[in-house]
Amino acid sequence: MLQSMTGYGQAQDSRFTISIKTLNHKYLEPKIYGLEEHPSLELKAQELLSASFKRGRVEVRIRSQSAEKPALTLNREAARAYTEMLQQLITELNLTNPGVSLEALLRLEGIFQKAEESEETLWEQIEPVLKAAIAQCQESRQREGALLTQELRRLLTLMSQEIDKIERQAGTLKTVYRERLHERLRELLQNSVALDEGRLELEVALLAERADISEEIARLRMHLHAAEAALQNSESVGLRLDFLSQELAREANTIASKAKDGLIAQAVIELKALIEKFREQARNVE
Repeated sequence: MLQSMTGYGQAQDSRFTISIKTLNHKYLEPKIYGLEEHPSLELKAQELLSASFKRGRVEVRIRSQSAEKPALTLNREAARAYTEMLQQLITELNLTNPGVSLEALLRLEGIFQKAEESEETLWEQIEPVLKAAIAQCQESRQREGALLTQELRRLLTLMSQEIDKIERQAGTLKTVYRERLHERLRELLQNSVALDEGRLELEVALLAERADISEEIARLRMHLHAAEAALQNSESVGLRLDFLSQELAREANTIASKAKDGLIAQAVIELKALIEKFREQARNVE
């Protein structure tokens, strides 16, 4: 099943809330917010995203909603050092009432330290929430991908119908060219000279050869079949569909330049409009 490049997912636990939003982009472009102080964890998160997504801009926001105050530890060595220095100062200055209290000691810099959480422990908490958010986002992209597949197949069907019109009209071109040339020659000669039917047929054949679009029609059908096969593929096929759209447009333009026929020109206009719609939708496919 195809996946869209647009999607959203969110997961949370008692500490972290992680949201993922994906948008269209030619290549994979992950952006992670919330791990700026932990570059090694940001690298791990990027590796996880690279394993989960093939294309698209992937924005990940990691927020901590824990209301708990950070754990503190008492730096006993610093406290002892401060105490020894204060005692030495009291002795040196002969202070009888120094006014140094435990409260004052605890206010000194370095007595209390914030307990550092190891990055390994932090990743153990973040990873399962991130994986859950990725799964939610992928489900969203798959739902959107199913709708995209329906629309792309509808457009392929309409394109095939326009190609059928072109092919039917192309089969009548030789007769049309003969009638046009015959009428033009009659106007020029005004029935004063008998028409050379052999020469007329030769000119008609030359016109038909220059306007022959059978190869272009065959290639159009080949590209349609390739696009349909890509829609049945579960791999990342967005770039392939975009390439096929370009090839379809190229063949349509060639037909428009070769076949000087009103009905074919009208069908080509419709065909090109459908190809452009197809290409716009294909750009949403991973």
